[in-house]
Amino acid sequence: MDQAGAWLLSQEWTCSSTIAGQELGMRYPFRDLALTTVIRVELLSGDRFAHVLTLAETTWRLPEGTAAPDIFLAAQNAVLAGIDHVATSWSHWAFLLTLGLFGAGGAVRLVTAFTLGQVTTVLVASLMGLGIGAVPADIAIALGVVLLAREGLAGSPDRQRAASLAAVLGTVHGLAIPTVLPEGAGFAAGLLAVLGMDAIHLSGALAAGATVAWLSRRLQVAPVRRTLGYATGASAMALAFALALGGGVPEAGAANAAIALSPSPDQRPAGQSGRLAPVTPDTPIQSFLSVEPFEVRHEVMIRLVGLADELGLDPRATIPIDHQAAVTATLVQFVLSRTDVRVDGRPEGPMVRRADFMTVDPTGSMPRSTAIDEPVEQAFVGVIVAYPTDGMPESVSLEWTSFPGGIAIPATVIDPESVASLPLTAARPAATWTNELVEDPLPTVEAVGVEPVRVPIPVLSLPMFALALGLFVAGVRGWRREWATTVARVTLAIAFLAGPVVETAVALPGTSGQRPSARQARRILSGVLPNVYRALAFRDEGRIYDRLAVSVTGETLTDIYLEQRRALELEERGGAQARVEAVEVLEASDIERAEAGFTVRAEWTVGGMVTHFGHRHFRQNRYDAVIGIVPVDGAWKISTIDVIDEERIQ
Repeated sequence: MDQAGAWLLSQEWTCSSTIAGQELGMRYPFRDLALTTVIRVELLSGDRFAHVLTLAETTWRLPEGTAAPDIFLAAQNAVLAGIDHVATSWSHWAFLLTLGLFGAGGAVRLVTAFTLGQVTTVLVASLMGLGIGAVPADIAIALGVVLLAREGLAGSPDRQRAASLAAVLGTVHGLAIPTVLPEGAGFAAGLLAVLGMDAIHLSGALAAGATVAWLSRRLQVAPVRRTLGYATGASAMALAFALALGGGVPEAGAANAAIALSPSPDQRPAGQSGRLAPVTPDTPIQSFLSVEPFEVRHEVMIRLVGLADELGLDPRATIPIDHQAAVTATLVQFVLSRTDVRVDGRPEGPMVRRADFMTVDPTGSMPRSTAIDEPVEQAFVGVIVAYPTDGMPESVSLEWTSFPGGIAIPATVIDPESVASLPLTAARPAATWTNELVEDPLPTVEAVGVEPVRVPIPVLSLPMFALALGLFVAGVRGWRREWATTVARVTLAIAFLAGPVVETAVALPGTSGQRPSARQARRILSGVLPNVYRALAFRDEGRIYDRLAVSVTGETLTDIYLEQRRALELEERGGAQARVEAVEVLEASDIERAEAGFTVRAEWTVGGMVTHFGHRHFRQNRYDAVIGIVPVDGAWKISTIDVIDEERIQ
């Protein structure tokens, strides 16, 4: 990025499992951020989330997805979790190597016993809420490997005793299955994780058995078997001691911890502002140019004592309340007559937003809530002049045409992505901004379509499911039982892995516009509510109403416009309108059919930024309301909204 003092870093992360419900954050290489971080997440399901990290926040927990869960993707993730656990766990590798002592056929039987033990435990544990940690389970497997190695080294191993030992190991390990899966995964996910482990165990057991048999034919039988048995037994004992003493062994390929925003020692509490401009409290004039969609705003902070001669004021005098209106009117003309603002090379007609005596401190500037007699030596006046635009300008220039007493005027230019400060003097009287934004800040309003319920169909997996079923039935009936059931289990695992690879969806007729689930209701609200706030970003009332009409029915347009416009005002900050950055739907409940649509009780937050006299303030409101949603011309729209509670969070 070519803007001075700006950085652009683009990076993608691929997650092995869903990030819904996980914590996200950002760690920066510098301290004391001036700009608040906005996290935007787009999931493959189509869900879009946005959240503003204030300076006191380090991470944000991504909400659960609003789209209907893809059962085949969830199944794939569960099977992959089981495969990954075996592939990255040293205790399972030791178990597989030990199985080679029993030959291919014996190894398959032991894996079957191990898997049956796991399945039994998953069934019981899901009903009774039982479970143990991963470390005790790995210790049990490591000790079990030693006992299995002893059986394998026997001249004629007791198959029944070895199978019972494998079943016990599987039963113990099954208690730790929840540690393999994401938090909250259910019983079905546990069985699918066992299926993934079973497939790897079977493949590894066959490979180990075949390898030992081949080596035994090429070399002397006893040395090969003894070497493998003692090596795996000794390794397993060492692993058991390491697990018991160290509390765990890192898995190969384990993911790093979540990226987080590192708090700085001077981090400000939530709700305070971020200073964007250099601190120059003794300067007579400070100039702030904010470039935003649909408006360029010039804010001027004037310290009266520095312009006392220019304004004809006594520096030791006090301005009484009844004379203050005349002083602010004079300062408005002072600013208008000495500045020239051009948007895309054209002079724009100024709109005086307001002029107030201000309180100024390190946390920001605000108009006085109650007028007092103002000592000239301590008085500050803020003048806000707005220049409406059609969209986002390509260039803006600010020029001061005169400099009283030859002073320098610190100027700060602020856009949605960057800040630049420079002194303006008679030799260099102008500051110029050029649009080099990475993202287009203009709001977009898109209708939320009414969609039928769709049923996913795994096209590639269907023949695999049929093959697995056929092989399993054939094996049960006695046709090459061991071989058939082994291939059936591996094929079933592959079918679940391939499910999302080639997948289509079939719409169920007659389901458009029906009463949605909580997930679907949140998905609809996550579309229509942000549209309301994006529409309010426009300055022209005609444009606002046109865009509100995309997501709001005619009878409710005026009420929503007036209420939400009021909610976005920061009166204590001078009436500046917040630029909404994030609308987050927290909950949707009490969903009821109503006429053609439905009603839902919704809870959501709205976070926005206000840039005001060199400070950026973050505001967040929480709403609790009953909303009526109806389908109109194939799109969902808000028909009624009854606010139960409104809370200023920050």
